[in-house]
Amino acid sequence: MKTVEISEIASLLENYGKSEQPLVLTRNGQPVATLFPIEDIDMETLSLSVNPKFIEIIEQSRKSQKEQGRVFLEDIPLPSET
Repeated sequence: MKTVEISEIASLLENYGKSEQPLVLTRNGQPVATLFPIEDIDMETLSLSVNPKFIEIIEQSRKSQKEQGRVFLEDIPLPSET
């Protein structure tokens, strides 16, 4: 993992797509963001992977599967129900 001050990022972004490592952006030495290279991923998959509601649904499903050995569709709240 590489650490870079935000003030230096413009020149690094030009070549970042060639990197295979995360890049941590810092401000005054403190981390403020991380860039991860991505390949073979569509925007829908990317947006779902960071959507708190979607993550909550997945966690509820995993918990139910672990505790009860099953997941019922009617137990999963639909976006229109929230």
